[in-house]
Amino acid sequence: MSAANQVYLLDAGNSQIKLALAQDGVIQQVERFDSAKFNIQKRERNIPIACSSVINEKLLQDVRAHFTQVFEISTLIDLPFDMAYNSPETLGIDRLCNAAAMSQIHLGKPRLAIDLGTCIKFDFLDADGFYHGGSIGPGLQMRSKAMAHFTAKLPEIKAQPTDILIGKNTKECLEIGSYFGWQKEIEGIWEAYRSRFPNLATFLTGGDAPHFDLGQKNGIFVHENLTLEGILALYLTND
Repeated sequence: MSAANQVYLLDAGNSQIKLALAQDGVIQQVERFDSAKFNIQKRERNIPIACSSVINEKLLQDVRAHFTQVFEISTLIDLPFDMAYNSPETLGIDRLCNAAAMSQIHLGKPRLAIDLGTCIKFDFLDADGFYHGGSIGPGLQMRSKAMAHFTAKLPEIKAQPTDILIGKNTKECLEIGSYFGWQKEIEGIWEAYRSRFPNLATFLTGGDAPHFDLGQKNGIFVHENLTLEGILALYLTND
């Protein structure tokens, strides 16, 4: 690493931005910002920055203008894992980062990332370090928004965890359908992976991960900074 062995790690998602500072290959601190309130100009411009941006092209332009060394993640860079995905050029950068993070931990085991954000993303790395892909489904809030968008009279609600089974009004019915549909989809896909790969190590991440009821499920590790760890792994692989 350069600049006194420091590097900024920037993960810009659909609604939230995470900025971390890594020192000597270890993440030291993580800050979270609303996308609309983040100001990159306050950061030391001579420290390198590695960035993953899902949608925010303006932020990328600001980063390029402010920092003297910018490492932008793409599918064209060197990877710390082997690619077995049929269309790597279409692979989302956030999924690429999660695969890179998994490649550094629980070596020799099949590994699965479950990223609970705008979408539900499953990403699988086999025991030999080959990335195969996974699945993408609608996230928690997307479900409630879709029902409001594609119907004439259903209201849009903010989906949230609930222990109610039988809704007594339309709002409760939408909350139950959104939350339990989301949770049972995650559980069902995860159980299918576990059946096929009994020694599976699973990493749960993403903004909606705290809403997922882990219960007594073994083999799941909550890793809120998995994407940032992947950005760091990709930066170090190419440094």
